[in-house]
Order: sequence, then C-alpha cells, then structure tokens
Amino acid sequence: DAAHARGMKVVRDSKFRHVFGEVGKQKYEDLRLSSKATESTGIRGNSKFVCFAWDAGGGGALAVLPSTKYGRMPRDLPLITGHTGPVLDFEFSPFDESLLVSASEDLTMKLWRLPDEGLKQHMKEPLAVLEGHGKKVLFSHFNPSADGILASCSFDFTTRIWNVGELDEAFSIQMPEQVNHIKWNYSGSLIATTCKDKKLRVIDPRTNAFVAEVKVHEGVKPSKVEWLGGPAATDDGYRFVTTGFTSQAERQIGVWDMRKLEDSEPMNMLMLDQGTGALYPFFDHGAQMLYVAGKGDANVRYFEADAADPYLHFISDFRTTVPQKGVCFLPKRCVDVHKHEIIRGLKLEASAVQPISFRVPRKSDAFQEDLFPDAPSGVASMGPDEWIGGADCREPPLRSMEPGAAAVAGPAKKQAVGVVSVKELRAQLAEANARNDALQKENELLKAELAQLKG
Repeated sequence: DAAHARGMKVVRDSKFRHVFGEVGKQKYEDLRLSSKATESTGIRGNSKFVCFAWDAGGGGALAVLPSTKYGRMPRDLPLITGHTGPVLDFEFSPFDESLLVSASEDLTMKLWRLPDEGLKQHMKEPLAVLEGHGKKVLFSHFNPSADGILASCSFDFTTRIWNVGELDEAFSIQMPEQVNHIKWNYSGSLIATTCKDKKLRVIDPRTNAFVAEVKVHEGVKPSKVEWLGGPAATDDGYRFVTTGFTSQAERQIGVWDMRKLEDSEPMNMLMLDQGTGALYPFFDHGAQMLYVAGKGDANVRYFEADAADPYLHFISDFRTTVPQKGVCFLPKRCVDVHKHEIIRGLKLEASAVQPISFRVPRKSDAFQEDLFPDAPSGVASMGPDEWIGGADCREPPLRSMEPGAAAVAGPAKKQAVGVVSVKELRAQLAEANARNDALQKENELLKAELAQLKG
C-alpha cells in the first residue's frame, strides 16, 4: 500500500547516502561531570573551546578546555565558579568564540570573557551579569544572525530578549506554560518554544506575539525543536521538526509547516523506538542534514531533509557502546574538508568528552564543492539596535568552505558587540574618583594661593 511504500523508500539518489560516523582518536578524559539533570544539551564547543558543567559540590561550576588539550585532565582543573546555584544552560556566542553565557538557578545569566589560551586559574568575576528573571533561568540562546541578541527562558514563565552590549532587557514575552526547549530560526526573526502543556509556540519577540501554536506530541516527557530551512531551501524557513513521545512513551520525530497548522496535523510523523531519554535535534542548514541524539542513548541517527514528501529520509545511525549524557555539534567552519568531514560533534560520556566525526567516503583529495556549500562565516548580519528597531532580519553572511578562500563572503567584518565588564567599570570609577580628588586638592591649593595674594 501507499503508506508502506512511503516508509520503505530508503534507497534514493543522494550524495549523503553513505555518510558514516567515527570517533576521534583523542578525547578529553578524567572529567568530574556535574550530575545535575537539565533540559540543555549539557555540552558546547567551537573551534577554540569545549565547555561542560563540572561537579563542584554546590553546583554552578563550568569547565572550559582549549579544544586542542586532549588527554587526562588534572583534579584541580581551573573552572568558572561565579554562580551560586547550579548552571542549567550555557552557550558560546556565534560571533565571538571567547564569549560564553551561562544561565543558572541563582536567577542570573552571566557573560564570561575567556582568555585565548584557556583558563589558568578559577574565574569568579564575570564580564557582566544579566538580571531580571524572578526564578531559575532554564535556557540562554544567542541569536544566530543579529549580534549581541540573547534569548532566555525561566521558571517565572517568561521568555526574555536581551541586548548584551547594553546589559538591558529588550523584550519580555509572558508564557502560558513552562518551556522545555527554545530555538531561534535561521534568520533570527522568530523563536520556537516547546512547552510543558505539549504545545509548540512560535514567538515573534519584536511584536510580543505568538504567530503559531500546535500540539506536537501526546507524551508528558519534554519535546525538543529545531528549524529546517537554510540558504538553499525554498520554503523560506517555515518548517521545523519536533522530537517527543507518544502517550505510550514511544519516541517520535514530527515535521511541521507553521503556515499549515490549522488542522494540527504534522506533514510527517516518524516513529522511532521505546527509548526513555529526550531526543535533541540538530540541523545542518548547508547540507540539509538532521542529526538526532538522545540522552542515555549510545547512537546518533541522521536524516536528509527534502522539500517533498516524506520530507525526512533516514540515512543511518552512528552507534557506539558508550551511552551519552549529551551531544553537541560544532560550527560548520570547524570541519576538515580534506577528509570530506561534513560535521563534527562532541559526545559527553560518564567521565569523558569524545569528539565524533561524520564523513562522506570519497577517493579524491580535491575540495568537493557539492559536499560543502558556503557556510555561516561567524560574522553577524546586523547589529543589536537594528534588530531591536524592527529591521527585516537578514540571514547570516556565508563564506566559502574551500581552503584559502576569503574569510567572509558578506558584509565587511564588523567589530563584535562590546561588553564592558564590572571589573573595568570599577577601574574606570576608581580612576575618575582619583582624578576628582586630585582636582579638588589642586582647587584648594589655588584658593589658598589666591587668599595669600589678596592678603
């Protein structure tokens, strides 16, 4: 029958049909990982650093390792220790690899400026603090296109948007339910949130409006969301995928179009297995590949997205014998194109972080243009004031993946948004006060001299 044929269409013409995953030869070992359960992926990385939560007794510590520092870690590893409660989420800026944000149970988010060579001692003093949430902060998520724009969600039932450069709240959206996941779309104009009431809501933060709403999965366990679309896609970024559970705790992946939610029906709903952990989806917008990793699983499934029915084609899964506490994927510019590596990830294990690589088997050493379309350059498409002011969102500027190509194929590289740290402000204040004291003394001396002259 048609439904059976639809599910069985596995062999199809695709350059990614033979993608395979493999573990890296080196890993980060002897890690004392935090046992705090969170709704975050639990690990983040870029070309310079790897970050994860550390077991520090009272909670609230993050370890940040230089990405080249493989091997066994010392017991007295330097940590970020500025939070007074456990850290629930953290993320690197997409435009500044040394800028990290962390969200905590202590009601704050903190920004950290990391030294290029990594931490040499504990870092307690943040670059800046973002305060305003009335309860634990669950998520912190940078806009992928506009510089210095950060979204956060909290147990206080608000989603807030921050202007990081001004340390100021720009927008606040009242949520009807607690949020289980949050994701900006490709151009940074909309935010998708999955909520505890089993609904997904798409927010236009600049108009304080819910522009789409749909019940996505029947199960009570948390759902997650990821946007499809991208530079080569023709659907203008209206589609997204959700992962979740049936009422019988079977895991699912749903494909949705926010323009077609009237009948609350997905475009496709894939049934996976009886797993227990939440599935975290990650979409490579250039290759149009979806990677799905479950907490507690020992595998990563991957699919190719398609504009036509059934919209997602299962390719394969990368299996290991070691379960994962979380998986993240690095920016596309981190891949090794010489090895035909199309994405690189980090797998958080019980006491280690294992790099994983997904590759296309090809004999030629030459640059494979069809595998590597232009990718986000790590440069913002617009500044925070322009975004807050309601300007049309522009997709991230792209750069060629070919070795030796110009760094940015887009607007001239602008200086990333600057944040003045509390320490710098204190130093500036002390300097101003000292100058003020000196001027007062000078003034008193001049008055005394004038009095003598008059006398």
